[in-house]
Amino acid sequence: MIPARLLALIAGACLAPAAMAEIPPRQAAALYQRICSVCHGDKGDGQSRARASLSTTPRDFTAEDARKELPRELMIAIVREGKYNTAMVGRKTRLSEEQMEGVVDFIRTAFMPPEPGTPLARGYAIYRQSCASCHGDRGQGGLAGHAAAKVPAISHARPDGQPSRQRMIEAVSEERHLKVTARGGVRLSASDVEAVVDYVRTAFIDSLADHTASRAQ
Repeated sequence: MIPARLLALIAGACLAPAAMAEIPPRQAAALYQRICSVCHGDKGDGQSRARASLSTTPRDFTAEDARKELPRELMIAIVREGKYNTAMVGRKTRLSEEQMEGVVDFIRTAFMPPEPGTPLARGYAIYRQSCASCHGDRGQGGLAGHAAAKVPAISHARPDGQPSRQRMIEAVSEERHLKVTARGGVRLSASDVEAVVDYVRTAFIDSLADHTASRAQ
């Protein structure tokens, strides 16, 4: 049950004027790293360097129930005003409304599981089942155990640049790639490939989640 104080904060957020401009995703990612990651962790899972010294456990944004329990308006209100009886202090004197909304949107896109029943949720499920064992839980890359070969990160830092959506679909659709993903028990269809590519681009590229993931390596 949401406390009355937080309900009031949500109501205030809903009545507030709409933001005139959005901050770029890269700026939102940088703000998260500078202000939020010390408690919530580089991956948004609460596994931070400071967690042992905090009186309350930092929120794990990657938990399955996070999106349901934390609507966007509530998150913005908490960032603005803080949360009573926790280490979470309000940032309204340090951040603009656009910056607070940007950080919240970054968290929701980069760390929270997608809304159930949406195309992104389908891509998320496919990624976890068929892709994460090689590419990492946040697209950070890693060692493919069967070959002991380095799997590249899904990152803007790639020397050859980030591939387009179509190129990513073509790469995932290659027979050699489908054989690897099929080891998880499912052979991806054409629509599965599109769903997982769209999830990867939304969660790891467009939101700059790869920026936070690389900090944890």
